[in-house]
Amino acid sequence: MHSPERDTPRSESHSQQALRILFLEPQPCIRALKYAIALKRALKNDVGIYFGHLGHTLTELYGFGEEYFDQVTSLSPERLSESIRRVIEKYEPQVIHSHNAPDTLTVAALDVAEEIPIIHDIHELLSVHNSGFFSDDDEERLVKYRREERKACEESDGRIYATEGIGRYVHQQYDVGGQPDIVFHNYASESVMPHRFKEKISTEETHIVYVGCITNVVEGSHYDLREIFKAIADYNLHIHFYPSSNYITRSNSAYRRLAGSNRFIHCHDHLGYRELLYEMTQYDFGWAGFNGAKNAKHLDLALQNKVPDYLSSGLPVIAFRHRTIQRFIEKHGIGLIVKDIDELPELLRNVDIPKLRDRAMKTRRKLTFESNIPKLLDFYDRIAGTKGD
Repeated sequence: MHSPERDTPRSESHSQQALRILFLEPQPCIRALKYAIALKRALKNDVGIYFGHLGHTLTELYGFGEEYFDQVTSLSPERLSESIRRVIEKYEPQVIHSHNAPDTLTVAALDVAEEIPIIHDIHELLSVHNSGFFSDDDEERLVKYRREERKACEESDGRIYATEGIGRYVHQQYDVGGQPDIVFHNYASESVMPHRFKEKISTEETHIVYVGCITNVVEGSHYDLREIFKAIADYNLHIHFYPSSNYITRSNSAYRRLAGSNRFIHCHDHLGYRELLYEMTQYDFGWAGFNGAKNAKHLDLALQNKVPDYLSSGLPVIAFRHRTIQRFIEKHGIGLIVKDIDELPELLRNVDIPKLRDRAMKTRRKLTFESNIPKLLDFYDRIAGTKGD
């Protein structure tokens, strides 16, 4: 954890910027970074983006990122409300764009930002995380998540949902009628997608890649993929995986042992985001099938960032029947859906893989933050000025 309220300066006075946005998020993530990249590309010097957070830096996790923000501040978890109030007073944002999960910073902002509209960006819903969010979550913490989720959804001035399913759930569970909201998917980032491609390593064998979170320390987690990886390898299909930073998962040693026991399972080092997208171009498919033992409802609602990231690297996607992911893949014709691993070998023998690759390449530039950022700007316009008049 970094020292509280440490600023990373970037640019000139915020008073000269036409639009000032304060991002809040417990742990800065790639979705927030993609927003910033697209906003800076669209508005250049006419936007100021400030970021307050509690976690590791974007550069530590992805190899870059702070340069797209005008200021990045590490908030104090012990003095959270005071920290957020000071950031608001210093940068005078017109809109607060608060990201979960969990919903802690949105709840804190609601208590101190009386005259600034708050947008709650729901990446995922912790009320359907039956395994918890962190490895030490107990029932008391799960109750707290549900309480904070309700407050953040019902009292924010507008909401952004990462998927349509998340939006439907919020409208069914909470009193949000009449409040403005939009769906904004976890798209790819055109600005960082690869323009060069590595030669495919496959000859007669198929090579599948998985990137992102893996764990063996959160019991029942949808990111406990050990049995899934072994099942893929049992059919002599290669599965390569690039773990997210060990700052987050702390599970890499168990997966390295798994890879050491099977020639079809390959554990690679964590890479920076840009390097990772280029490295992925050498594989045949991206993997998006998760462990649904406890969190099937969450998986049906979510569209993980890795799905458009595979597409960004020109890879078709293989997934289980997680409802939102399945709809996304089938709508755009960019991959394969299997009920279980046993179906996969025959499906691979019969599918036109070059056609799927061509479809992924043609689709990747359409499903980007940059091409969809006008939708977010319109939403900011709707929200700005709704308080303090």
